[in-house]
Amino acid sequence: LASARYTRRTSTMATSVMSAAARAAPARIGRVGGLGFRRAVAAVRVPVRSGLPKVAAVRAAPMTTAGKAKKLPKNAGAKAKTRKSASKRFKITASGKVLHRRPGKAHLNGKKTTERKTRLSGMRRIGKAQLPLVKGCLPYQKKYLK
Repeated sequence: LASARYTRRTSTMATSVMSAAARAAPARIGRVGGLGFRRAVAAVRVPVRSGLPKVAAVRAAPMTTAGKAKKLPKNAGAKAKTRKSASKRFKITASGKVLHRRPGKAHLNGKKTTERKTRLSGMRRIGKAQLPLVKGCLPYQKKYLK
């Protein structure tokens, strides 16, 4: 009796986990020939149902302090996201310069001179070629960058 319960549970679980292709495969394995179960499942084509209703994208309206939803403008797109890795790596000064740490001081420091390690400890301005890339990563800091 216990073994019958066990087999019933496992078969129920297996059928709920199996895809439509896997359920259809045992009936069609004869056509595929001496392949294993996985290859037989892969060889069987299951028709895909088309004509499912398309769900319209719903955008939640932002709430004001009074609890009433305010109207969104028609051209309101997705909100720009700050890349957190960039915000941690770059510092923007009050004058709009973008600074970054110098690379080359994470490991293998024993052979480097003290003067070199001191120089690598400081911050340095990024180049003009990298400025547009940083502006793209930090959309809410664009107006402060120079």
